[in-house]
Amino acid sequence: MRRSLLSVAALLIALPLALALVSASPEPGRGGQTTPPQSILTAEQASAGATVYAASCASCHMADLAGRNEAPQLAGANFMNTWRTRSTRDLFEYIQSTMPPTGETLSAAQYLAVTAFILRSNGVPAGATPLAPTTFAPIGVVAGGRGVQAPPAPPPPAGRGAAPAAPAGRGGAPANAGPLGVTVPGTVKNYTPVTDEMLRNQDPGDWLMARRNYQGW
Repeated sequence: MRRSLLSVAALLIALPLALALVSASPEPGRGGQTTPPQSILTAEQASAGATVYAASCASCHMADLAGRNEAPQLAGANFMNTWRTRSTRDLFEYIQSTMPPTGETLSAAQYLAVTAFILRSNGVPAGATPLAPTTFAPIGVVAGGRGVQAPPAPPPPAGRGAAPAAPAGRGGAPANAGPLGVTVPGTVKNYTPVTDEMLRNQDPGDWLMARRNYQGW
């Protein structure tokens, strides 16, 4: 009898602790993934980022973030297809290390603000917690409905007399698509490997476009 009373007392002591641990645990999302914090940026931060974007980014990526020529889209399906599986920290570090291509440098707060503006433009909700360099959240999750990619629709059933589908070749290309590349033996003279440091600090006189800008003037 005494042992039973001790067991009941231990259970009553442990129950509140277990409930506290459960309530503090992050909520699992789809597929067992942990749901990131609901608030990863503030409206004020995104608003400041809009000002930075207009001054330093819009001339190439356009005012509506639609992109142009070599400057990719920064809001919409193309952006989400590229960044859906990557994190907010990846995006911030990429922008900070590569943009703007003119070599102009912004402050850390400005880089965070423009990153927040881009995320906000892709459906990430604003809250009370500002974006920080260490903020780590999957973009495809925090971007809400825009971060969920619908599965491809199944092909329509073949009707009477329909030709069978051609078997796929390498890389999913049709079998009759021809060669996908050419390999030529030999050695490239005066070859210099391109490093990450070279990409971050380009030679001002070495540009891969006519007249060193996207507009060609």
